[in-house]
Amino acid sequence: MQENKVYIPEEDPYFSRPYIDVEEWRDAPLRHFYVHGGFEGTKKNGTEVRFCFYFPEKEKYEGRFYQYVSPAPEDEHESEHLTGEDDKISFALTHGAYYVVTNQGGFSLTDGERLFKSSANGALFSRKVAQQIYGYEHRPFGYIFGGSGGSFKTMSCMEMTKGVWDGGVPYVLANPMATPNVFCPRVRVMRVLGEEGLKKIVDNMEPGGSGDIYQGLEEIQKEVLLEATKMGFPKRGWFCWPFMGDGALMVLAPMIYQIYPQYFSDFWTKPGFAGTDPNSTEARDRVQFVTTVKELIYPEKKEAGEAYSSVDNSWLNTLIGNNETPAIRLAQLPDADAYLFHSRIRVLSGGAAGKECPIETMEGDLLTVSSAYDGNNAGNSLAGLEPGDQIMIDNSDYLAMQTLQRHQVPDASYHVYDQYRDENGNPLYPQLPVLIAPLIAQNGGGSVPNGRINGKVIAVCSILDESALAWHGDWYRNAVRQAKDGDEENWFRLYYNDHCIHDDRAGYLDDRQHQVDYLGILHQALLDIADWCEKGIAPVPSTNYRVNDGQIEVPAGAAKRGGLQPVADAYANGKKCITVKAGEPVIFTAQIEAPPRAGKVTAAAWDYEKTDDFSELIPFETEEDGRIARVKTTHVFANPGIYFPVLKVQSSRTGTLEDSFVQCRNLDRVRVIVE
Repeated sequence: MQENKVYIPEEDPYFSRPYIDVEEWRDAPLRHFYVHGGFEGTKKNGTEVRFCFYFPEKEKYEGRFYQYVSPAPEDEHESEHLTGEDDKISFALTHGAYYVVTNQGGFSLTDGERLFKSSANGALFSRKVAQQIYGYEHRPFGYIFGGSGGSFKTMSCMEMTKGVWDGGVPYVLANPMATPNVFCPRVRVMRVLGEEGLKKIVDNMEPGGSGDIYQGLEEIQKEVLLEATKMGFPKRGWFCWPFMGDGALMVLAPMIYQIYPQYFSDFWTKPGFAGTDPNSTEARDRVQFVTTVKELIYPEKKEAGEAYSSVDNSWLNTLIGNNETPAIRLAQLPDADAYLFHSRIRVLSGGAAGKECPIETMEGDLLTVSSAYDGNNAGNSLAGLEPGDQIMIDNSDYLAMQTLQRHQVPDASYHVYDQYRDENGNPLYPQLPVLIAPLIAQNGGGSVPNGRINGKVIAVCSILDESALAWHGDWYRNAVRQAKDGDEENWFRLYYNDHCIHDDRAGYLDDRQHQVDYLGILHQALLDIADWCEKGIAPVPSTNYRVNDGQIEVPAGAAKRGGLQPVADAYANGKKCITVKAGEPVIFTAQIEAPPRAGKVTAAAWDYEKTDDFSELIPFETEEDGRIARVKTTHVFANPGIYFPVLKVQSSRTGTLEDSFVQCRNLDRVRVIVE
């Protein structure tokens, strides 16, 4: 197997002039020595490569650093606003490490190598600073971590360098075929099923539901949902539909406009594309509404917006900026039920004829447009537009994006694409001349991930991830196994976690009734990889799972499932679904189990009536030195209705609640019908 061309930061003259412009002790969030600086001569597109280092007091330092890489580069101060369990700086300072973050050289759609080279040189220089601060010669161990688009960068850093980082923890993994393909079928499902259909499939998969995700749907709805399910969208993950939107689908559309803009015309004109089928949902929902500009309203210049820093929404930074494009008042309006989400405005007459750009908002007869460069408007937005000009509101491109993955069939290692191959392995649909997703991966991280890691890696993935589908982790595990000639045991672990979605924030959950955060598991993985590299203590084995037609399936119990996450098994009156009378006591029981070697149960709390309050911890009895716990409570429902009581549980390696950063969480739900 061909080796990666390894980047050696010590030999790169581009980063040969580091400087420090701030050195000071700070007391927040914890006592630490703060160092800020950059690299002279590295300015590109107005941005210089800069870094922040946060060093713990000498007596708390254990000779390591943790370095975070965000999905979309923001600035080197991006971690300073975080609090609680989300506070990456405090996690490092309280666990024997200094913390490193760079601005990754600034945002670029075309220079992915700058991202990992900036990170590598920031890490390298931090070691020199650490020696000076702590007063002795040593080589600090280094660990890099990042999620979503940051997983691209973490994998690139581990694959394209040697000796910079000892280990890496990519989480909610992307893969070379992830973007934008993962977003396409889910958006199509949301369009075709609508709110009523989406509610049906959520209820089907709830406790007491049929368990058949397709029950109650029309045939075309079943077909669309089946395609998304085979692509790996989690069957139990559709509770995300009210808040997940279309992810980064149209943020990444500029790459399509740049690389193969013909796709958007081919889709509506050539056989084999859904747009040419008069019976398709795309033909049904297409809008090309022609109207005229009644008035232009120019806003005052505004300051750039606040940066977004979670893995779930940091891509929004690519759209933030001063918008000097006017709002447009329309002379006539399209039908109220027209599908206008992510439509474009195309100018048909006047001085701006031929220009187009995305519509940002549309309220009544007033619409605003995006001034961001999207690969098609060449950054000029709608300059020259005047009242009276004819324009078209057109959703054609957005509809075309929703089946792009059919025309991007990769090699056979991507099994979810088998649905788009015939019995001989040939594509069923016309194919674009180039695979676009790997180019996005290349630009996002600096290389296309291939598993040829130069250090130990622990990957953390969410079974219900709506944006980085769970099978991505298995794909990378197989790539590592192949690259290491089958010696996965000494290099790699993969931990799957249930009831977790894409977002990495603990302080904010989109749906507290269905979701737990995975931060405690991520932090434990960071501690475990340090023990693995520094002390030779192997982490617990990877989660036991199987891939079934795009879905990740795990054993019901923690002992067989393994990994790091505890498992809860809850019942109401001994069943998953019961019917009772109002005022009748209901007995709730549960068994909570931590995986072997993963720790002990530390907490349990019920929310019976959707209050989103899990602060009242309940007592539990333990077995096997705390690895297994049992709870029993009683609750009375005063009012009729359908309730989904939720039990949330925690475990930690030490079996205590003292370290809030390493509380591993899970939940279970039951259905109670009160008459």
